[in-house]
Amino acid sequence: MVSLQYDITKEDYVSFYTFVFWEEGKKRRNLNLLKQGSILLAFLVILYFAGGRATFNVLSISIYALIFFSVVLPLFNGKNAIIKNAEKICEDAENESIFTSCYLVATDADLLIKNKFIEAKYFWNAIIKKSETSTHYFLFENAMQAIIIPKRACKTEEESLALSKILSKNLSIDAEFNQILT
Repeated sequence: MVSLQYDITKEDYVSFYTFVFWEEGKKRRNLNLLKQGSILLAFLVILYFAGGRATFNVLSISIYALIFFSVVLPLFNGKNAIIKNAEKICEDAENESIFTSCYLVATDADLLIKNKFIEAKYFWNAIIKKSETSTHYFLFENAMQAIIIPKRACKTEEESLALSKILSKNLSIDAEFNQILT
């Protein structure tokens, strides 16, 4: 059994939100980038040949560059936009219940989470995915909701090892190796 007490901060939520929408979406994002790049390249090639190769001048190069940068530049701002969305969610007064002091008890039978608003008991098979960053554990109950456990909640190395052991012992192989939501 492991018992932890911790506060969910706005930084914890921003980390979770960024993880879900940026880190977890890398494979999907790369596939979309490949699709968009292929379509853009095909469009530019068609435009080049349709306009006649002889008319390839400064104006056409400027138009091609404008089209290219209008597609490519938003891709570089994606993570910042996700972080700003998470910060907006944090600033909304209706979401204050997210940022509470939590009490977590993990046993071989279940996972109990309490705060001033809820008391929730999760059986281990309810956790469909575990993701881990350098600062958090995210135990997903579906594709968008997760139990956020900051690693700072473990005050000692023994607590950290005990939590890691109980998670690896009780979570399914699919949840442990992130097979479900990829």
